Amino acid sequence: MGGDPVQTLTTTAVSIPALAAALCAWQSGAPITPIGAVLQSRLLAPMYRLPAGSIDVESHAAAQLVSEVAERLRRLQRAYGEWRTFEPGPYFDLTPAQVNLLTRVTERVATVHVVFYVDALLPTFQATQAYAARFAVYCGSAEHSDTVTATLASHWRRMLATVEAVHARLRHDIDFLALSAAAEEQERWIAHQRLVGASNDQPWGAPGNHRLPSLTLSIEFPLPAYRQPGRKRRLRRTWQRRFGLPAAMDADA
Repeated sequence: MGGDPVQTLTTTAVSIPALAAALCAWQSGAPITPIGAVLQSRLLAPMYRLPAGSIDVESHAAAQLVSEVAERLRRLQRAYGEWRTFEPGPYFDLTPAQVNLLTRVTERVATVHVVFYVDALLPTFQATQAYAARFAVYCGSAEHSDTVTATLASHWRRMLATVEAVHARLRHDIDFLALSAAAEEQERWIAHQRLVGASNDQPWGAPGNHRLPSLTLSIEFPLPAYRQPGRKRRLRRTWQRRFGLPAAMDADA
């Protein structure tokens, strides 16, 4: 799941499990790839603009956003077949650059898997990532490194507290519970975290059996039948078996 961790070392982290893995590498001197300006509030559609403030203020707005994204994902199961080629930008009201960061759409033989990375929209997530991107842990004096690491740990704990507050607000939300991909996302990044050597002395380096909170959402649904490769061939063979007819050479459609 998620591909070769070595190949994702320079990937911009867009979920808390991905950021945890990136920070474990950061402790060894690897740079953090910043999100950049693409998710700045002024460049986002209004529904994605979350206020930076207290944990209560941010978690309240984030819970509303999670519910709205979950509803769009749920509706997508019916809407997907109406697109000749699905375009996540217009559907989710995102620019192409935002689509690349926040969504992943994978068409398989008979199913569609869609992921939406809500974590990356949290002001506390962006603050944590931006702070780490500014510093190399072991540059300068030991005192400087200790100060940087302690400040980053403070950002990290505030981010987790915000996400846990969102979870508390949504604990009875059926759509959120059904679409939550926190465990899936952690599993995707756990091999990477082990590869770079997680250290338990920092909050982002907790053991692999410690579940990190995340607001990542995902849904999987059947690929519309007319889009499934080899569908006509499979139907023809089913018809031939049903009526005991000899199989003919298929020109697949």
